[in-house]
Parts: sequence; C-alpha cells; structure tokens
Amino acid sequence: MKIERFEVGPLMTNCFLAECEYTGESVLIDPGGLSDRLKKSIINSDLKTILLTHGHFDHIGGLNDILKFTSAPVLIHELDAHMLTDPFQNASSLMGIQYRTIEASSLLSDGQEIVCGKSTLTVKHTPGHTKGSVSFVSDKEFVFAGDTLFKLSVGRWDLPGGSYAALLESIRKTFLPMPDYMKVYPGHGDSTTIGYEKKYNQFMAADIV
Repeated sequence: MKIERFEVGPLMTNCFLAECEYTGESVLIDPGGLSDRLKKSIINSDLKTILLTHGHFDHIGGLNDILKFTSAPVLIHELDAHMLTDPFQNASSLMGIQYRTIEASSLLSDGQEIVCGKSTLTVKHTPGHTKGSVSFVSDKEFVFAGDTLFKLSVGRWDLPGGSYAALLESIRKTFLPMPDYMKVYPGHGDSTTIGYEKKYNQFMAADIV
C-alpha cells in the first residue's frame, strides 16, 4: 500500500491515507483534523472507508468536516463507539471543547478484515489506551498502532477507559510476536519498527510485559 501521513489537529495527530497501488482504493485512518493538503488528497482518492483506532477527540476531530464531502462509512470498535457522541468520553471536554460527531456506520471487532483494493488490513483489539483501541495490521509489513505503541513509548492510560495492565497485555499479545522488520505507524510522532522498539522501548522489555 502507498501510505501518506498528515499531522492534523491541536495535538498533531498522525492521520494516514493508505491507498492500494493497484486499484487506487483507499482508507483514511484517524482524521483528527482537516488540513488543506489532507482535503485535497481525500478528494483526489477513491476513499472507501474511514477507520478509527479509538475514539479520542484528537483522532476523530476532522470527521464532521470530512463527512461534508465524502460518504465513506466510519468504523470504530464497539467498545469505543459511544465516544463519538460523548465529549467527556472522547476527552474533548478536557480541552474546553464539546466535540460530537455522527454515530459509527459500522462496528469493528477483533480479527475482522478490511479490504482495500488488493490489500487487507486486519483489526487487532489492543485495549489499554481506551477499552476499544484497535490496531490495523498488514500481514508482515506494517501496523497502524494508534495510541497503543509509540516510538520509545506507549499511549497514556489515565483517561476514561484506560488501563495500564490492559495496555501491557496488548503489547505482549499483539506487538511482541511481530517480526522485527514490521513497520509501526503510531498515532503521534515518528514511525518506527518492532525490532527497534524491542531493543529500546522500556515498555517492550520482558520484565515489564
């Protein structure tokens, strides 16, 4: 897949447009805001689906504007679906904002496959940052990790629905078994690889997880 990254919204969230290089079909992941460059890319793409790794405002904040010019369905895990319409749960109220968007078009579940042209992303339920956090995995190539795994760190667990124990379990079950060359596209900051995180990220250390 061809992957384009956009830093959007007040917290500089990574939004990704992933496009099948054979068919031109694309999926949009975590539109936390809408920049002119992102809008142009969406309009010029064959957008099939909007995928959300979780329901925090900085990952959904561009939805209302984007849905004015696309009818692509919005998908989120069932345990985070309520966050789309609840400013307290999506943490926008903590920023003095009352952000709400539409209800999800469909609900994601663990193991579900999202087809984009000739490419497939598999949904992995990776709770800890939120109850319904998910990662989207392209087999043995890359993973969109949302706010579960960052370069040299992990997502915070002190917001509603967060759990340190659940987060470490997600790291242990989902990320540690991945091959070292697997590329990680996180919700914030630079991309990394599983091998790099195994070597340098304290949260991937065997004595922690």
